[in-house]
Amino acid sequence: MSYKIIVIEDDPIFTFLLEKGLKATGITGETTLFTNGSTAIDFLKEDFCNDNNYVVFLDLNMPVMNGWKFMEHFEVLANVDNCMVFVLTSSGNKLDIENLMASPLVSDYVIKPINDVVFKKIKTTINTKFSE
Repeated sequence: MSYKIIVIEDDPIFTFLLEKGLKATGITGETTLFTNGSTAIDFLKEDFCNDNNYVVFLDLNMPVMNGWKFMEHFEVLANVDNCMVFVLTSSGNKLDIENLMASPLVSDYVIKPINDVVFKKIKTTINTKFSE
């Protein structure tokens, strides 16, 4: 089971901690980092292939193109069979959570900061989806 990890996050400290946590939990794959949704969508338009699996970690609040706009574009491009999105945010807004979880691409909504328990849950979710 292999997958590409796409991190879309504008906070370099959180990105660093996310990468360390993923690695420590054994969530490994070719990782590509973006600071906004626009550059990530441009990359995915070129890179996306149904033969690859994609795990996207998406911050909601970013400059240029935020997470909401990214999801609008990604839902047109992506395939639910080989893509999963973990939304990262510091907001616990119930309406935001409900709207995001309505997308079949969104696997979970993670409120920052992330701890070991959350990383283990993410790993289980990834392994379950891509081992089927």
